[in-house]
Amino acid sequence: MVSISYVSRHSVTPSEVISRMGKRINDTSSVLYWAHVNNIPIFCPALTDGSVGDMMFFSSYKKPGLEVDINRDLRKLNEIAMTANNTGMVILGGGIVKHHICNANLMRNGADYAVFVNT
Repeated sequence: MVSISYVSRHSVTPSEVISRMGKRINDTSSVLYWAHVNNIPIFCPALTDGSVGDMMFFSSYKKPGLEVDINRDLRKLNEIAMTANNTGMVILGGGIVKHHICNANLMRNGADYAVFVNT
């Protein structure tokens, strides 16, 4: 991923990182794999929260230069919501991901359908 960002002199989005993970996983039992195969973006505004972020941090010492552009994903998600005829949200849990999808739907005056599952 660093080589893509560094060589092409542009940043990558979290959804591009996730798609690349799906391609590399190459496991038909993986959601990431099928999202990659079917060109379905998976948006994750908190990509650096957890072990993926830790690996990005550690690899930045060996190969600095990776730039992750969350704003490009935000624009893409909002544009998908704003141009959709209908939207629905299935939200498991809460936090930043819930806020991202709810805010994207606010750009089109709300979602048509929503299911929230929380504990």
